[in-house]
Amino acid sequence: MLDESTRNVARRATRLTEAGVLSVVGVVDDRRIGSAILRLRCRPGSVIDVGTALAELPQTRFVSLVSGSADCTAELCVADDALVDLIFRDIPAIDGVVESTTYPALRYFKTPQEWHVDVLTPQEVEGLLEQWTPLPERFQRAGETPSAEDERIIAAVAADGRATHAEIAAATGISESTARRRLDSLLRRGILRIRAEIEPAYLGLPIEAALWLRVAEREVEAVGHALARMPKVRYVLAVAGDHQLVAQVAVPGRSELYEILREIGGLSGIRAIETTMTLLPVKRGFIIKRDGLVDRWAGPIG
Repeated sequence: MLDESTRNVARRATRLTEAGVLSVVGVVDDRRIGSAILRLRCRPGSVIDVGTALAELPQTRFVSLVSGSADCTAELCVADDALVDLIFRDIPAIDGVVESTTYPALRYFKTPQEWHVDVLTPQEVEGLLEQWTPLPERFQRAGETPSAEDERIIAAVAADGRATHAEIAAATGISESTARRRLDSLLRRGILRIRAEIEPAYLGLPIEAALWLRVAEREVEAVGHALARMPKVRYVLAVAGDHQLVAQVAVPGRSELYEILREIGGLSGIRAIETTMTLLPVKRGFIIKRDGLVDRWAGPIG
């Protein structure tokens, strides 16, 4: 597909992984889990410590230090009943937190797993997608939910998307054949995906920003879909709160950020756009980062 031998691709991927540039993880479909976007203001001089403390929480998928009206943003991946303790007890208890605002996610128009950088041809992208065809519609119609066995497999694959069937079996206490069959089912149903995580800066997109959009209610659906079609938009979701949509973009430079803000600002229904630029990514995809490189997994296990 890429006109490269399997051995050559594996060798290069291993080199990137060992260097901390690339990580391969298992991710659960964002539409299956509860999530919320968090904005924090911190006491002067405490922002890095607050970001570090947030990154240690297994419920945070990403943590970034940002410019603008907030000092730190994060995504919380928890069910609604667990969200209460986090936002009213655990997070306010972090030394240095002055104020926090929580925006529960209502609907994803585009998830990070659906974002593809323009480095592959359309034919190559199509070929890769054809190998595993998720069937979320069938999954939803059938009313299926992952079994306890499935959940153990998901936890085993989450930290290392390259785990072998034997390693999954050993971690979950099931046979290797069962691990193979259940993992295949999870992938084909679209419940679990294997994703390579890499900092956008390594792909020529060093400028990242979160866009907090106020949108006329009648236009939220149309604007959400329009944003999802933009190649530089990594994700977009509808939220509850004083903003209706939150999107993240990754671009080559500040002039390109200016241009995409102009483009988005011209969409029908846009009332205001607030921009917070990422200054330091502390955690991404449940992985803590040090100087832009993979440090360690810090997500939910079991």
